[in-house]
Amino acid sequence: MILQIGIPFQEQMLSIIRWIQSFSNPFLDVVFQLITMLGETMFSLIVVAWIFWCVDRDFGFRMGFACLTSVIVNTVVKAVCRIPRPIGYPGIRSLRKETAGGYSFPSGHTQQIGVFWYSLSLKYRQKWMAPVGGILIFLVGLSRLYLGVHTLLDVVGGLLIGLIWVLVSNAVFDWSKRKGKPTLLVVLIAPMLIGLLFFRIPSYYKAAGSVFGFWLGYLMESRWIHYCVEASFPQQIAKMGIGLAGLLALRFLLKAVLPDGLFWYFVRYAGMVLWMTAGAPLLFRSLFRSPSQSH
Repeated sequence: MILQIGIPFQEQMLSIIRWIQSFSNPFLDVVFQLITMLGETMFSLIVVAWIFWCVDRDFGFRMGFACLTSVIVNTVVKAVCRIPRPIGYPGIRSLRKETAGGYSFPSGHTQQIGVFWYSLSLKYRQKWMAPVGGILIFLVGLSRLYLGVHTLLDVVGGLLIGLIWVLVSNAVFDWSKRKGKPTLLVVLIAPMLIGLLFFRIPSYYKAAGSVFGFWLGYLMESRWIHYCVEASFPQQIAKMGIGLAGLLALRFLLKAVLPDGLFWYFVRYAGMVLWMTAGAPLLFRSLFRSPSQSH
């Protein structure tokens, strides 16, 4: 289905982009391309990895679950609504188009930064987090307009969906924690895996593979690994270096040895996230003994 938008409304959305781009210059081009990276999934995953490996294991799992499943929600809404991007319209200049795959609504970058900061603010509840998060969310949303890859409708829709999804994801995750059964996450994961039959596009298979790898790693870690984040500061630095290097190496290795194809996209991304949630913690547990483990 293609969601039809009236011509007057569409022109209003495009006029907002044109007005924002009337202030464009080479300096702002660079600034907004850097700001927009804060809404990319890779940025969220690196921060989630740091939280999971070095700060708070349980919160790392909860935040990772929200961020990864949010990508699938975004992909599904885009595939259902099929609203074209503003790229190519008269008077619209589009930058960093390589991050603008697929349809336009809702903005994945705005949704992801919304999920990221709302998750943090619900956990830590520091007074400074709401204004800082609000400013960063605004800037990422503005960057998508400035770069000419989304409309205001996309940005607002992405933010609202992201905030709502954090509440849904946290409710399911906390329910599984109270029951002491990580398998209960299947309530959300099963429909997402069934979606593989209906959304036969690379972005969906990559996102579904990431979620499946996360869930598998969560089950393995909860049952057999029981990772402890405690470590000295040099050890924490070493964990981040080893963990991210392993993730990068695995990314290139799997891409080199596995053929292209939807199934292999699924396998590749599942493998990378499985390293983050089970492989790296198992290695860290062997290399770095926490103070509580040494007694």
